[in-house]
Amino acid sequence: MTTTNVKAYAAQSATSALAPFGITRREPGHLDVAIEILFCGICHSDLHAVRNEWSNIMPTVYPIVPGHEIVGRVTKVGSAVTRYKPGDLAAVGCLVPSAKRGTSSSART
Repeated sequence: MTTTNVKAYAAQSATSALAPFGITRREPGHLDVAIEILFCGICHSDLHAVRNEWSNIMPTVYPIVPGHEIVGRVTKVGSAVTRYKPGDLAAVGCLVPSAKRGTSSSART
């Protein structure tokens, strides 16, 4: 499997500050859209997760990379994607479709 190393900001514990952190991403699949993130929102839910304040219902696994509302530029698209092309601006909100099988999926290509 081909992977790509990317830069992120992560917390290493409930008391640590966000700091630069490298993560490895898999290459996009046939239904995926890869986005170079230009802007990312951090909301109160992200802060609760970073600080492990919901530990009784959803304990945080560290390191954690918060942020789930993003705007960026499409860099790659899978072979089945027809709605987007490299260079397009794209945004991802806090709710995205899921097959709920533990892997990424898309309801719209």
